[in-house]
Amino acid sequence: MRIFSHFISVLIHPVFIVVYSFLIYFEIDSFYNKMLFIAAPKIYWLLLVFILMMAVCFPLLTMFIMFKNKIISSYSINERKERIPMLFFVIIYYSMTYYIFRHWNETLLNLLEPYVYFLFAGILLLIIVFIITFWWKISLHSASISGLCGGIMAETLVISELNNITTIMIINTVLLMLIGIVSFSRLYLKAHTFSQVITGIVLGFGIMFMTVYFKLYV
Repeated sequence: MRIFSHFISVLIHPVFIVVYSFLIYFEIDSFYNKMLFIAAPKIYWLLLVFILMMAVCFPLLTMFIMFKNKIISSYSINERKERIPMLFFVIIYYSMTYYIFRHWNETLLNLLEPYVYFLFAGILLLIIVFIITFWWKISLHSASISGLCGGIMAETLVISELNNITTIMIINTVLLMLIGIVSFSRLYLKAHTFSQVITGIVLGFGIMFMTVYFKLYV
């Protein structure tokens, strides 16, 4: 069970969540995505590479540099105070990602707008978690997977004319199950207390769902 819990913690690591959101979002057969691929047929791979660079490569590189310079004591960043500088840099990378996507959205006739809601919600969640981390440790794993679930659920409600609703419902069901699996794994590994995991779930799902559902971004 310990091996399984470690595997889940790596597979559903917060650093990969934005990539998962991108892959799931573009599985949605909607008017937005159809028109986007007509207007810019090769845009998918450009966006994916950009997401991988900004949301995965840069944070991992930053983590590596911090570890080598003994700013963090381990790659799991279990110490609350060590999470603060890492979260600060992640917020910068995500904000840059959001800014570029918002610019591309304006260039592409707002066809990326539903995903822009998601990215903005992610920044809000990160900022709130960052502030809380000054005083208390929250489960980033549970906040991330719950945020992904809440954001994608909200996307299915705000996007009209979904042509593959069955597929999206299956994805939403799997994401709900993953919230439970990830939370159990973090508790089993004693990485967090029950209250830290539950707070992560409530914050992640609530902020992402509400922000996307009400179509908020600046």
